[in-house]
Amino acid sequence: MPKSVLLNDGLSGHYMDILRCPICHNSIQLINRKSLICGDKHCFDLAKQGYVNLLSHGIKTKYNKQLFEARKLLAQSGFFEPLNEQLCELIQMDLNLSEAKPQDCSLKILDAGCGEGSHLANIQQKLGKSTGMKPLGVGMDLAKEGIQMAARDYESIFWCVADLAQCPFGDQQFDVILNILSPANYSEFERILTDDGLVIKVVPGKEYLKELREIFYEETEKQDYSNAKTVELFENHLKLYKTVPLRYSMTLDQPLIGNLVHMTPLTWGAEENRIERVLKLESLEITIDLIIMVGRKKCSGQE
Repeated sequence: MPKSVLLNDGLSGHYMDILRCPICHNSIQLINRKSLICGDKHCFDLAKQGYVNLLSHGIKTKYNKQLFEARKLLAQSGFFEPLNEQLCELIQMDLNLSEAKPQDCSLKILDAGCGEGSHLANIQQKLGKSTGMKPLGVGMDLAKEGIQMAARDYESIFWCVADLAQCPFGDQQFDVILNILSPANYSEFERILTDDGLVIKVVPGKEYLKELREIFYEETEKQDYSNAKTVELFENHLKLYKTVPLRYSMTLDQPLIGNLVHMTPLTWGAEENRIERVLKLESLEITIDLIIMVGRKKCSGQE
């Protein structure tokens, strides 16, 4: 049975310092090794699966267990490996982690919209190997199904079901906020980011999964994609420190083609007969076209 990292005596204190009550914003304590309780008695129990639900009320999402299982299998195939390697390189370079001390666990990374957790777990492992550090990882998502999988598979990270609009974290707690192909809440990001920290947002490029778009949305406005509004919103809130394009392709066979179809929200608006066309393919070369935006607080002295 998975065990919450909060029950690790060597790490519990580090994580408790990060957290605050999402309802009243008071500090939180771990009581009897089974519940998080604040001064106003708001209580959040540790689930037996190893995560904590920090939502003040239930929220429905379209992201389900099938989607997260498909994404995990794609991740295991190496589909996102170039992205994770690039993200690690950016974190190491922009935070000067070459000067870090071995076993240092002061680097705190939040994956906001972590899904089933594979990105954060992979990045935490890579940074540990390359720097000797032990980054503190926190993954949050609205979808309980994704967090349950993350807690089941990766016990070295604190996983929580939480709302970006009510982040259950204190001010200036994270050195890195990852936001990978997921919605953002920049006012909360600015609040919980350290003054010298990084927000790293990954958005689709114009040709991201273009082969699926061409089949799903042929001769419609959805066949083309623009990230201009997403980039503009990022720059309205943060100082765009660096933009890194990342483009590569992979040839997928079955069953990975099915996993891709079930993973992507592109499927949600597609006609069933077009989805079936893709699912019947024996092989598919797919384009992964991404833009990585690295931002800092506008008040930061970093350049």
